[in-house]
Amino acid sequence: MILSRRELLRTAGAAPLAARAAAGRLNVLMIAVDDLNNRLGCYGDHVVQSPNIDRLAARGARFDSAYCNYPLCNPSRTSLLSGRRPDTTRIFDNTTPPRTHLGNVVMLPEHFRANGYFTGRVGKIAHGAFEDAVSWDVSEFASGRRPGATARKKGGAGAAGRGANNLVWEATNNSDAEEPDGRTARRIVQLMEEKRDKPFFLGCGFHK
Repeated sequence: MILSRRELLRTAGAAPLAARAAAGRLNVLMIAVDDLNNRLGCYGDHVVQSPNIDRLAARGARFDSAYCNYPLCNPSRTSLLSGRRPDTTRIFDNTTPPRTHLGNVVMLPEHFRANGYFTGRVGKIAHGAFEDAVSWDVSEFASGRRPGATARKKGGAGAAGRGANNLVWEATNNSDAEEPDGRTARRIVQLMEEKRDKPFFLGCGFHK
C-alpha cells in the first residue's frame, strides 16, 4: 500500500505523534548518508554492527518500504527536499541545479523555518555544489584538514583534485574527531545542545 504524507498522518500509527505535535512541537534530526542501504542491525543484518543507528531506530519509526526515487544523488535529494517526484522536478543528473525547473518552491527545511523552527545543515544534504539551493539558518560543512591525508591519484580510492580533505574508503590511524564525518557529528551535537526558544530541524549529512 502506498500512502501520501497526508494519508500517513491520518493512520492510527501516526495518532500518538500527531497528539505530541499538537501539545508541543517536536525537534527533528534528519540524517542523510551517501550510499547507505539497509544493511544495518535494526533491519536484521547479523554481520553489520550498527549499535547507534539501532538505538535511534528503536526510539523512532522504521520504514520497511521506503525507496530512493532515482538511482542518482541529485535527483533523489532534490525529490526528498522538494516533496516532488523526479518527473516533476525534471532533475535526472548530478549537474543540473535543483531549482532549474522548480523556481521558488519551498524546500523541506524552509517549510520548518517558516513555521517557527531553527534550521541547520552540516554536511551533505542537497547534492554537491547545490547546498545554496536550500535556505537554512545555519548551513556549513565541518571543515578542517585530515591529518596525514594526501591528494589521491586518478583511479585511486578517492576522486582526483580534492586535496587533503578527500573522502575515501581507507583505514587510517586518525581518531573519529579527525575525520570529516566525525567533525560533522560533533558540530550537529553542538547545534542540538544550544539553548534557543524554538524547536529545531537539523540536517546531518554524512559522506562515508
